[in-house]
Amino acid sequence: MAVPVEEAIAALSTFSLEDDQPEVQGLAATLSVERFATTSPIDYGDVSAYRLSLSEDTKAVNQLNILIQEGKEMASVLYTYRSCVKALPQLPDSMKQSQAELYLETYQVLDLEMSRLRDIQRWQSSAASKLAADMQRFSRPCGDKWPNNNSSWSMLKLLDVLVQLDHLKNAKASIPNDFSWYKRTFTQVSVQWQDTDSMREELDDLQIFLSTRWAILLNLHVEMFRVNNVEDILQVLIIFCVESLELDFALLFPERHVLLRVLPVLVVLATSSEKDGESLYKRVKINRLINIFKNDPVIPAFPDLHLSPAAIMKELSTYFQKFSSQIRLLTLPAPHELPPRETQEYPLPCSASMSTNFYEVPYFSDDRGLLSQTYTSSERHYHITNHIGAIRSEHDDFAIRFASSMNQIILLKSTDGADSEWCNEVKGNMYDMVVEGFQLLSRWTGRIWEQCAWKFSRPCKDAVLTDSQETSLFSDYEKVRLNYTAEERKALVELVSYIKSIGF
Repeated sequence: MAVPVEEAIAALSTFSLEDDQPEVQGLAATLSVERFATTSPIDYGDVSAYRLSLSEDTKAVNQLNILIQEGKEMASVLYTYRSCVKALPQLPDSMKQSQAELYLETYQVLDLEMSRLRDIQRWQSSAASKLAADMQRFSRPCGDKWPNNNSSWSMLKLLDVLVQLDHLKNAKASIPNDFSWYKRTFTQVSVQWQDTDSMREELDDLQIFLSTRWAILLNLHVEMFRVNNVEDILQVLIIFCVESLELDFALLFPERHVLLRVLPVLVVLATSSEKDGESLYKRVKINRLINIFKNDPVIPAFPDLHLSPAAIMKELSTYFQKFSSQIRLLTLPAPHELPPRETQEYPLPCSASMSTNFYEVPYFSDDRGLLSQTYTSSERHYHITNHIGAIRSEHDDFAIRFASSMNQIILLKSTDGADSEWCNEVKGNMYDMVVEGFQLLSRWTGRIWEQCAWKFSRPCKDAVLTDSQETSLFSDYEKVRLNYTAEERKALVELVSYIKSIGF
């Protein structure tokens, strides 16, 4: 039975939304593991008490980390944003006399949602100013010092948060729809108010922010132009990203994804900001960038959202005229532009995409014990079916060795007066096993994220349904579940069970 409009309006006036939005990944604790940690376990809160020369730098890093945490909360707000316009009551023609009251109640509900978007708008402006200032701080002319590992990662992670916020803002079709209703109701109810000029100006600013694609990155670019000497630090960060991705032996999957998301943005900003023409491409050969973007054409951003380096560069090139001349980068195909035949062998194997312009380095051993002589990454595929055999072997081997380490710990506890050297060996082996377990969890979880991103980037167009439902009834978003074959579903379920068995 339909609810009377009067009751709906009365209920609308008591409608409230909780400010605490759920986390995208749920509750989790941050784990720092020695050389693999990109965030310091120290909060830097007590550095000033030691009167060190690094107090100013550590204070800046701490402020960046606080902004990163705030930005992740903003991202949760945007990711969980759902349109509330469809839930608002509509008056029938026979009750047009209550239109003014309905507009007022609707405005109050929508104003709460828009206030969250305004908070994001203000936050990204302050975060961009802070990031630009720190880029200047660590530029060579400002003290002849380069950022260390913690400060580099803090700047990159804050830039990554800005990129994800921009991507979420662009992807949420419900936001402009809600805003158009909000603006319409504001026009109706503001007739009764006085001195609404400042509110109208704020509304116009919010409209520009929401309607401009990549508005956050454009604002960052403006902030960078307000300070001097950021070209050098942009190039340093690009080199840091490129070499970290090419070596690929000390990065967990979340860290790889951070670098892959920010690298195309850094390249665009550096090309558009640097003073010395092609100096960036003299320090970093363009073939190295192309190789990285080809090997990772799709990057996970959120469980059902992905980013494409090629698409990012193409979209940003319309705003940066200087970068628009980089034809080789702009002709890279986006995921949806890849022909079906090419996707069977995509990403390209390293042997097919290696460049003679890569720098030669001494032999090094990666985490699989493989030896390489050039900056390269191993052949990667998005489909888990191509990895499930190796994952089975990894899981079985780890489970056996972990059980053996647990038995050694139990034996150690039951042994009185055990040799100290043996005790240290047993405890050290257990520590190494725990670290290896977290690495496996990260690698396997990354495989799931990357396969999911690949599937969402190429939704099934010619779906074959087993029941009487028609394919036309499904949106592209819903068709993704039809992309998975029976073998892929089986491999995915098996991998999830492996993750649970180690995770618990």
